[in-house]
Amino acid sequence: MTRTALFTLCFCLVTPLAAQADKNRDLQILGWLEKVSLEQADLVIEAKLDTGADTSSLHAPELETFERDDEDWVRFTVTNGDGEAYTYEKPISRTVRIRSASGRSERYVVEMDICLGGRRATTEVNLADRGGLSYQMLVGRSFMRDAILVDSGAKYLAAPDCMSDKAGENGD
Repeated sequence: MTRTALFTLCFCLVTPLAAQADKNRDLQILGWLEKVSLEQADLVIEAKLDTGADTSSLHAPELETFERDDEDWVRFTVTNGDGEAYTYEKPISRTVRIRSASGRSERYVVEMDICLGGRRATTEVNLADRGGLSYQMLVGRSFMRDAILVDSGAKYLAAPDCMSDKAGENGD
């Protein structure tokens, strides 16, 4: 093999790796378990960062649907571990069907602003009764994409630290 061909081959193999390394430098590293702040109330709850889930999921055991301006809305209350609660009213973006070990269910999906580490973004969140599960919220890939790298051996690497006026918003 000529030197030129060898050099070209090495260059082609190394260039994508260098580009990926540059991309990874811009990602915030967080643990598999973190605190998140929910919009409006700055209510802080524990969340599991789940790279296996596309959409985020929030514990909302009691849902009340209603109509406003010819749109379907949902009212739900979120309570954190300290007993602080906030009631949200959100338009329903869509309904999804979930298949699990306990059978099939339908969940409402709403858009919410959440703050995780230094990232505040609007993301889709499905509302579910997560009472039998360990964490009130699952943060899915759609929120973390191109911004967060999960260290599966770490917890609580960054407190939610987003500007309340959303001037630093870096969401989708």
